[in-house]
Amino acid sequence: MLPKIVYGITVFSLHSMSALYIDLQGPLHWLSKCQAVTAGSSAEAEIYAMDECVKFLLELSQIMEFLNVTHIFMPSVNTIYNDNQACVNWSKSCTTKGLCHIQMKENQGRENIASKFVSIKHIDGKINIADIFTKEMKDVNHFVTLHDLFMCHHLAS
Repeated sequence: MLPKIVYGITVFSLHSMSALYIDLQGPLHWLSKCQAVTAGSSAEAEIYAMDECVKFLLELSQIMEFLNVTHIFMPSVNTIYNDNQACVNWSKSCTTKGLCHIQMKENQGRENIASKFVSIKHIDGKINIADIFTKEMKDVNHFVTLHDLFMCHHLAS
């Protein structure tokens, strides 16, 4: 079944991209995928992406617990870096009218912040490694910077 075409644009191309990059003493996992819903703002799209990241970290934590290596590989608090300040504020319960409609399932991020499993910190978009998976790189220098961070990030940790 082919997607519907609206004015020459596929409906699926209107959805934002989610990307995440997990560094665990070196690159461990990265993901880039089209979001299932159309976000109403960039903050909303970032909240959905953060939720995907929290879900993956919870799964990873369960695997590490099963293998009894959590204390070796997993920090006590997992830091998630996000370049959208509105998303960072939302995760700390400083919500705005524009974001009050976010579904309850996205509150999983907030719940895991409250339990100190994750913390959300702002990062400048110029050094956000996950952008290499979601943005069209027209600036060669920006691409090279992100590429180098992606490949050598664990050396700086």
